[in-house]
Amino acid sequence: MQSKLVLRPDRSRVRASIGPTAENKSVRNGPATIVDQLRSLELQEPGAAAAAVYDQPIALRLLYEDPASGEEHYLVRYPAGVRGRVHRHTAAHTIVVLEGRLDANGQVIGPGAYAHFPAGEPMQHQATAQGPCLFVLLFHGPFDVEVLGEQSGGC
Repeated sequence: MQSKLVLRPDRSRVRASIGPTAENKSVRNGPATIVDQLRSLELQEPGAAAAAVYDQPIALRLLYEDPASGEEHYLVRYPAGVRGRVHRHTAAHTIVVLEGRLDANGQVIGPGAYAHFPAGEPMQHQATAQGPCLFVLLFHGPFDVEVLGEQSGGC
């Protein structure tokens, strides 16, 4: 089993194993990152900047980071009823919902749905009250966030 230096969501560095495990069956094969069971991955609390967007704790896991472009991919779980503040990022980002329901700019979407948010545009995404939401979040550049407003019913 190999290990590599991984940048956590709070920007601290940790050593992480690369190779299949009984829990997540994650495989690093050359330049490819393959995760067989996303639902089985252990998630962590985000750094302070990301946490400031929400009214209750969320959980996430860095899946991939491109050292050249800064692109970052995360697995994110919102608890049921989490409310998000209107915010924006300098990089565009894309969400693919795996489980639950996500309110994306006032439109509720479910498993298999795709949402793309252009760079610099105000946005709001949050879980519905009916249950938690698990999704993949792809930042098309380094993560940053600017909070623009308080929680509301939609963008």
